[in-house]
Amino acid sequence: MSEYTERSPVDDGRAFSVRAASRIPRETVRWLWPGRIPAGKLTVIEGDPATAKSTMTLDLAARVTRGSGWPDGSPGHDPASVLLLSAEDGWGDTIRPRLEAAGADLDRCVCVAAREVDGEHGPILRPVVLPDDIGWVTRLIEGTEAAMVVIDVLAAYLSERVDSHKDQSVRRLLHHLSAAADSTGAAIVLIRHHNKAPGSPALYRGGGSIGIIGAARAGYAVIRDPDDADHRLMATVKSNLASEAPTWGYSLVDVPELSVAKIQWDSSPDDRSVSDLLAGSQSSTLAEATTWLTAWRAEHPGAVPAAALAADATEAGFSTSTVQRARKRLGLRTRKTGDGWLIE
Repeated sequence: MSEYTERSPVDDGRAFSVRAASRIPRETVRWLWPGRIPAGKLTVIEGDPATAKSTMTLDLAARVTRGSGWPDGSPGHDPASVLLLSAEDGWGDTIRPRLEAAGADLDRCVCVAAREVDGEHGPILRPVVLPDDIGWVTRLIEGTEAAMVVIDVLAAYLSERVDSHKDQSVRRLLHHLSAAADSTGAAIVLIRHHNKAPGSPALYRGGGSIGIIGAARAGYAVIRDPDDADHRLMATVKSNLASEAPTWGYSLVDVPELSVAKIQWDSSPDDRSVSDLLAGSQSSTLAEATTWLTAWRAEHPGAVPAAALAADATEAGFSTSTVQRARKRLGLRTRKTGDGWLIE
């Protein structure tokens, strides 16, 4: 079989292209964040308002500009530019301060506010519109050598011709965005809000058509921790190119001098799935850990080294994140001393 055949088998005059699988070069998936955000593909990050998904995504962008490691300990790559399209936050009073708080290399952060087009009376500036401006965005990615593109939020950039709730309409747009990611090698991250159907499965919670998460190769939900109102969790909704990554949590830390907050990531994964979190349910494991910790505390009154709790919890079969949640549930606090952390 030849590598390509350019003749229709039904002789209808149409050209087509086929190739034997044996002649397709084998490729390895490339990653921006190993196992989580693939390079050259679409990734969706979604969640309710006030879950700090934009702040969290800017923290990831800052890591790209510095070439630093990822929250789960995965190594970073060489520093690279990021392309930022944001329709909801101010560039000067919100986005720049958040990037500074995250330690970003601001020279590598390309903020796309508008593009120049021909108007009736000469050139004018207008917001970016998708899919109309995908070619222009592609050239901008190439020109800046951006490794990551953030579109926050996707719905704000859609042309009036695109119905975000119709699968066919959305898939045409995402086909072009996928092609842009593939041709440039950039990871394109699409941010969207959750819909108002809290009882739906995770795949159906994102606003707009199911085609959005369908076209993405990876998807994550940012959810407020049902056990801790000040804690957020990034849980896997979809992972086509790797095994499902564990849920990872973070908190917001105020940066008074910049009047914004920055992200403080947890040091270990969380054992709850996206379904557990969206349901807001307390797992039986947490209930068991709480019962166990209550008994453990009764046997270990006063200030006790946190290391002793960690060792006993591991022996009992509980993960670090589960014990942390049980500890918070019981109101047990930690205090740092010269000899380490104490449970009080």
